[in-house]
Amino acid sequence: MRTLVLLASLFFSMSGHAASQAEISPNVSENPLTVQVNWNHQFQFAGFYAAIKQGYYQEVGLDVSMKNWKPGIRVVDEVVSGRADIGIGYSSMIADYAKGVPIKLIMSSFQFSPMVLLSHQPINDLAELDGKTVMHYGNLQILGLINKAQNLVKNPVISVDSSGNLEDFILHKVDLYGAYTTNEPFRLKQRNKAFFIVDPKSFGVQSYGDLVVTSEALAAKHPEQIQKFKAATIKGWRYAIHHQTEMVDYIMQHYPVVKSREALLNEAKVTTHYVQSGQVPIGKVEPAKLMATAAEAKEVGLISQKEFNRLNMKQFIFNASQYAYTEEESAYLAAHPVIKLANDIDWEPFEFIDKKGQYRGIASDYFALLGQKLGVRFEAQKTLGWAEVLSKTRAGQLEVFSCAVATPEREQYMRFTKPYLSFPMVLVGRKNVSFIESYDALKGQKVAVVNGYWSHETLKQHYPSIELVIVDSVKEGLEAVMDGRASLYSGNLGAINYAIHKYGIIGLHVVGQSNHRFELAIGVTKDNPVLFNILRKGLDSITDEERQQIFNKWIKLEVVNKLDRKQLIEVGGISLAIILTLTFFLLMFRYQKNRQQAYIEKIHELTYATLINMQTLKFEWVSDAFTRLSGYSREELKEMQYLDLATETLSKEEQEAILKQVNAGQSWKGEMEGRANDGHSYWVELTLTPVLDVMGHIQQVWATRVDITDRKRNEQLSITDDLTGLYNRRYFNQIIEREINRAKREHRSLAVAMMDIDFFKTINDTYGHQEGDQVLKQVADVLETSFHRATDFVFRMGGEEFLVISWFKSEAEFQSYLEQLCFKVKSLGIENAASTEGVLTISVGAIYCDSDALTNSEELYKTVDRRLYQAKQTGRNKVVMTD
Repeated sequence: MRTLVLLASLFFSMSGHAASQAEISPNVSENPLTVQVNWNHQFQFAGFYAAIKQGYYQEVGLDVSMKNWKPGIRVVDEVVSGRADIGIGYSSMIADYAKGVPIKLIMSSFQFSPMVLLSHQPINDLAELDGKTVMHYGNLQILGLINKAQNLVKNPVISVDSSGNLEDFILHKVDLYGAYTTNEPFRLKQRNKAFFIVDPKSFGVQSYGDLVVTSEALAAKHPEQIQKFKAATIKGWRYAIHHQTEMVDYIMQHYPVVKSREALLNEAKVTTHYVQSGQVPIGKVEPAKLMATAAEAKEVGLISQKEFNRLNMKQFIFNASQYAYTEEESAYLAAHPVIKLANDIDWEPFEFIDKKGQYRGIASDYFALLGQKLGVRFEAQKTLGWAEVLSKTRAGQLEVFSCAVATPEREQYMRFTKPYLSFPMVLVGRKNVSFIESYDALKGQKVAVVNGYWSHETLKQHYPSIELVIVDSVKEGLEAVMDGRASLYSGNLGAINYAIHKYGIIGLHVVGQSNHRFELAIGVTKDNPVLFNILRKGLDSITDEERQQIFNKWIKLEVVNKLDRKQLIEVGGISLAIILTLTFFLLMFRYQKNRQQAYIEKIHELTYATLINMQTLKFEWVSDAFTRLSGYSREELKEMQYLDLATETLSKEEQEAILKQVNAGQSWKGEMEGRANDGHSYWVELTLTPVLDVMGHIQQVWATRVDITDRKRNEQLSITDDLTGLYNRRYFNQIIEREINRAKREHRSLAVAMMDIDFFKTINDTYGHQEGDQVLKQVADVLETSFHRATDFVFRMGGEEFLVISWFKSEAEFQSYLEQLCFKVKSLGIENAASTEGVLTISVGAIYCDSDALTNSEELYKTVDRRLYQAKQTGRNKVVMTD
């Protein structure tokens, strides 16, 4: 890939480059940063050069210089040793991180790697690498490809350390040569040298390219500088992409370049495709895709299973907020990897221990997030009751309240952060209990409270005339009201809603609300101010999106809506009778209703709520949050049907099934893809809750949502082929047995077909690798539009091979459909001189199995593979469904 003129390079590195740096950085900043590149200066690093040229680094107080590369330099060593502040390296640095090398990933210059192998012969099957010598740099993509080939060859593939000299390939000293598609192919074409490209992505090996890393030490010491560097670099890449010719001339003028201007211009044109891929933001890195690369590293032996299991890619990715700690605080975290919590084991949904002995709930999710940010583990109490937890905390045996109210008694020995949750304290009574305007009206009444809870302390302190019935849990408190031990239960509205929903308790409703609220915060013993400051900063670093995601997970509108709206109607009925005699009670009712309505509206906004008319399926009411999510105004939405926002992935059969369930009075919950106003898609976890009118008819339905777009995007990255957007072979391996078992369970047939593009190597040989990629995308589009039902799955298995899992009523129908598919591909009219048809065609091997004939995935795959081979051997451009 990269011919090196050593003397010239060394000369320029000692003279010309030093002069150029002085020229382009006239204003020396107080924050110098050096960047170590992993090859000779070229357009591959244009984003960094552009940020220097345009002054983007200087604007944020940075003085950035680029360090020359020379043979033998290992970028990760330069960064860790401090000889360079920033490094640009290969995806194999993920393996370095897995082995404990202290580095942080800032960004990725390339969304997928341009690393390929150059070959003297066309390679269509990895078995053809039998006994071949491969010169490469130890890149993970090439190692992964060789590893796959080793299982298919008789004689092992021989790896040779790269010399960096393309002449070794031209002179046939090696069979294959590691190269960048942005560089060597152009140089070989200029010299009229024949070559073929073997792209790891075609065989299912893919990853990011040009990872940008720094040391953990520098990231911790100067996180703000690293964050500014990242933002300026991304800005630089945007400039470089849109000013390619200008940047090529700048690079040639200011850096020791060993390529021609024409070669740099070609590199610029090709590089853009790798830097900005589709809608993915420049520099973006996804933990799921990094884990997929780590899995490749494990398979080739770069890391062990143990090293792979302990990987946390979120910790690998640089996050400035996690470093806002003093040296003393950082030392405390290092010395205390485990911090014990003072938590409740039975206070759903805030915190509880589930049947498997796991700490769960809202507080649990907050501390799991804090643990990731701080690099520590929070250990919950799993057997102690709340009263015992309070006792141990007072005695100094436990240090951290996970979720508690800062009462005067607790503040004597604990310091509390700002509240991170707030819920009203309410009264719950039986159906025959009228609205209670104030707790002062409860003199002499029996009110159940949980022992040691804030509600217990508050009632004991402020309402001594109330007779308290002490219970051990919310559930027991509600049961005490049901069985008559108490007239009312006083507690947290969120916990009450959750318990009523979980345990199916009926016959109770909210009958009053206190002016006091559960302001839930983190508490730390007063003798540990360092830990208090750490947790305070950690809590502040949690974003609004992260808070909302946790809230939506545990506080469901379905529960609140069913409870509160019904409650308001009933309270309204009672109050209406009172209105006839006393206007005062009307005012009190309206006051209470407004407060509770405000609470409901807050929940509506947090859950992207909408109200839908079941007759017209149009929106009757939409929250502000949903207008932001969908991109439509409230007026536009009210003119639309709800299903107008669904994507084509929702079939009519699925729509009818959902409507049938909701019209039957049952709630429906599931994942749904929506289409926003600007055309982009988003994913939500949707809950549909039917609303009964006074006659018991369903006229409306509440739709509430949890935004899971990021989660779905991560899932898609790990199971999707980068080039075509189809599912990859990894996902096929994950789901094939599931689909077989589902077909057996539902007593339906399974239709499977494998397709291969005929004479595909001729496309690459004649028109080039980039044209070959375009052909693969065109064929993939035909497959995706042909098999688009929710029950269809389309995979790119590797190279030019595809596979489809589907369902048809009969074998004849399936065969006819596949023959039409062959015709559609042929009708693309893509020229292919090697084909007898003169245009591109495909061959298909298929199987149609009734449920009782299904065996296992291995047999199924062997059958379609064998029939595909028969189709290829008997003329191509055909479908074979029998042996």
